[in-house]
Amino acid sequence: MKPPVVIIGISELGGVFARGFLRLGHPVYPVTRATPMVAVAEELPEPELVLVAVAEGDLPPRLAALPDTWRGRVGLLQNELLPIHWAGIPEPTVISVWFEKKPGADLKVIIPSPVFGPWSELLAVALETLEIPTRILADSDELLFELVVKNLYILTTNIAGQDVGGTVGELWSRHRELARRVGEE
Repeated sequence: MKPPVVIIGISELGGVFARGFLRLGHPVYPVTRATPMVAVAEELPEPELVLVAVAEGDLPPRLAALPDTWRGRVGLLQNELLPIHWAGIPEPTVISVWFEKKPGADLKVIIPSPVFGPWSELLAVALETLEIPTRILADSDELLFELVVKNLYILTTNIAGQDVGGTVGELWSRHRELARRVGEE
């Protein structure tokens, strides 16, 4: 049997990763807000990976509460992630997710998701089982660049979207010049 994977936060994205790990034969153990992490860590002190898939505001307290036995096995995904967010976590695997998964809707890949860290291959293969492309990065400098690109994308679409509304697709097709100006600024 393959070693277990713990996923903290079983939202839309956490659920996608859970399916990929299950298809690879890894048992998946979810940790929700109501689940005491310490109790799970006592039962699973050395999982293959602890993937933290929580909302931006939930990340700091969840990382602060991580059991010591899990700190060297962390994977992170989020839209607005930068290295300062994982201070104190040794060598996490980080993926900048470039696919959408909304409740009740099919998965939509935008571009391949870049990933870097000790468990990059595991994340890439898990997503490959779902036909979600990834790119394994060579080093932390490439990761930082990709995270900044994702942050710029999020900021641009949120700021320009405040002015014109609609979807990201509509923003690019109908208001591309506004989006470019916001991004350049």
